[in-house]
Amino acid sequence: MLVNTHAIISQMDLFDILQKFSEKICPDLWNDGLVIGVSGGPDSLALLHILSRFDTLPPQTIVAHLDHELRNSSSKDGQFVTQIAQDWGFHVVVDNQNIKKLASKHKLSLEDAGRKARYTLFKRIADTHNIKLILVGHNADDQVETILMNFVRGSGLSGLSGMSPITPIFPSMLTIATYENSDIFIGRPLLSVSRQDIQEYCRDNNLSPLQDPSNNDKRYLRNRIRHEIIPVLKDINPNINQTTGHISTILQNDQLVLQQANKSAWNNIVTYFDDQKIVMNRAMFGQALAGTQLAILRLAIKHLRPKLRNIDFNPISYAAKFSKVGDVRQECSLPGNLVMKIDYQDLLIVEAGMETECLTDLPFLANGETITIDAPGSIALESCGWKILVDFPEKIHWKSVYNNADRWKAYIDCDTLEHQTLQLRSRRPGDKFQPLGMHGKSQSLAHYMTNARIPYELRNRIPLLVSGERIIWIAGWRLDQRACISQNTQNIMRVRMDCSQSLANR
Repeated sequence: MLVNTHAIISQMDLFDILQKFSEKICPDLWNDGLVIGVSGGPDSLALLHILSRFDTLPPQTIVAHLDHELRNSSSKDGQFVTQIAQDWGFHVVVDNQNIKKLASKHKLSLEDAGRKARYTLFKRIADTHNIKLILVGHNADDQVETILMNFVRGSGLSGLSGMSPITPIFPSMLTIATYENSDIFIGRPLLSVSRQDIQEYCRDNNLSPLQDPSNNDKRYLRNRIRHEIIPVLKDINPNINQTTGHISTILQNDQLVLQQANKSAWNNIVTYFDDQKIVMNRAMFGQALAGTQLAILRLAIKHLRPKLRNIDFNPISYAAKFSKVGDVRQECSLPGNLVMKIDYQDLLIVEAGMETECLTDLPFLANGETITIDAPGSIALESCGWKILVDFPEKIHWKSVYNNADRWKAYIDCDTLEHQTLQLRSRRPGDKFQPLGMHGKSQSLAHYMTNARIPYELRNRIPLLVSGERIIWIAGWRLDQRACISQNTQNIMRVRMDCSQSLANR
């Protein structure tokens, strides 16, 4: 794949930069094959030309070009890339996508829609050929523009860190919702090289790259930054590319430290999560530093909305404040059509309008479920992975009964029961019982649950152990006064609730 007509590089040895990238940054990924994104512009054409000078490349090396259909003549770009890539010995894949329709469908800017479409094409080719590395021609000037764009948009540390020389493809970079995080990476070997050096390389090597007229259209934010802001910055600091590169490296290293800290905080604060909901300990979230709170909220949103690219600061800042002052059952909006709901002990993040009947690791019943229990015996609560066990212990230490601190274990005076056959059911209108410790006074179940701060979303499904019509035990919360053992108790029933499978496996 060697081209014989290359000129000597006078300004800087881009070949050496790319070779070091392949040998030191990603040798394992490189050897599995390459997808090379080529638009035909100076950056990607220079990248492809440099690669053509390698003595050997992985057998699976494929040039990919996407026709955005934004100009009547855009198909000629694909023809140009195909011809020159084939002349240099590369296999080429050209695809097309109506970016205007894509942008309208997903409510994206043309630039964002084009980027997502390109990466989706590149990843599809990589998946098809079991390739792990996609190379693109981003340069140092692109890095400055990206960081400034993120600054203007109010990005956090991640956005201000800019692009990395190598980074995995995330779902937010793609247009297809079914994609999940993968082991395919984007490589940017020319990220430290200025646009001017690349243009000089093209001139020195008699390359005639395509010139995209949209690069001069100042309706696009990137172009305004490129043509209006960066010239001013370069007048102030001619080394703005190098300065920005150093800042990017520092922030990326700082971000790794913060990611470790935020992961630890997530493990402490988040008590449950799946693809539809996230439950956080409200007290622990409130005790965290403000920066940690914002990071946890960002992580939660990204988990539930992996394709959401930008998370605005204002809504998550408001949500962090709202978590402290909001009342139970109130909610506030989050990006991605999500809401944060307030419960007594938890903060719940779910899709707006989603019924959150049970979001904790407590036992619960399915809607309208009634379970009959023969004693002794055990039965599973299939809706939540818990089970209930009832037996009559022959030997029992009375001290352990009176000092019982296990909320999921209850000792009951059998002689006080209306029926020996028990049932587990959910609450019904008008339910009352006599909470242990209230000296025989009756209380409505609804009033008790409010005072006990039982999560509102759980109240209609919390298991009630009943004998006949009488509530004996609100499982995990309170025993009925009439069912408790005394010095006169002759026969003791032991009831236990047990989580038979961990929350992580549910």
